[in-house]
Amino acid sequence: MAFKDLLAPFSPDSDELFERLLSRIDDAMLLEVARADYDEDVDAHLKSLKRFRDTREVPVLDWTPKEVLELIRWSQPDDPNSGPGGHGTDGHLMRAFACGSFNETAIQLVDSLRVLGGDLVPAGMRFLAWCVAHLSPLHKDKFERTFLELALLALALNVPAISDRAIVALCKSIDSEVQSLLPEMQWYASRNHDWLLSMNFHDLRNSRWIELGREFYQLAERQPKSDKSTWVALIGHSLAEE
Repeated sequence: MAFKDLLAPFSPDSDELFERLLSRIDDAMLLEVARADYDEDVDAHLKSLKRFRDTREVPVLDWTPKEVLELIRWSQPDDPNSGPGGHGTDGHLMRAFACGSFNETAIQLVDSLRVLGGDLVPAGMRFLAWCVAHLSPLHKDKFERTFLELALLALALNVPAISDRAIVALCKSIDSEVQSLLPEMQWYASRNHDWLLSMNFHDLRNSRWIELGREFYQLAERQPKSDKSTWVALIGHSLAEE
């Protein structure tokens, strides 16, 4: 299947997610983001962040606001003792906003969007489909596309309008890409296992990817036997290394 045809059912879109997120982010949230680097350069960070929210003018990811966005993307909104970053719904909004600027934290974006729910889930799915098509080919890590596709799968499984055929095609693409990368990339291996995570340098959230794999196969086990459930289970077991 051609790459364009693979992604078409997910309606790639780079703008909708930010439109929906930015409309819910107030000045207090932006100030929280701007203060993430121990209150350094708060005014400069805040100015850039406000300009993006109010005008949709995408900031140049220089020190301001890149440094604070990078910090917030690793925040843990469900841990009341964590910092920097907010907590609860506001914390997830801030983290989703920050993660949208960086591919490496796709799992953080997925988790926040699933907590926030509603129209942010399909919007996030469309954004990740756009990232797969346009950003992953530019990344120095060849396996970046596969992580983005796994994130896309996580959200697509929560969008009823996505067909079983589209899910199966995405799973097949993920599996094919990993198998093609293994002979070339395995020498990078940082783990003893032999699927995607063995090639991942950005391993701070590897445990969360493993949990996502378990979610995939547990979901598949609750569904009637089909090509979709078989492939989702296969990807889940492989990602969970079980």
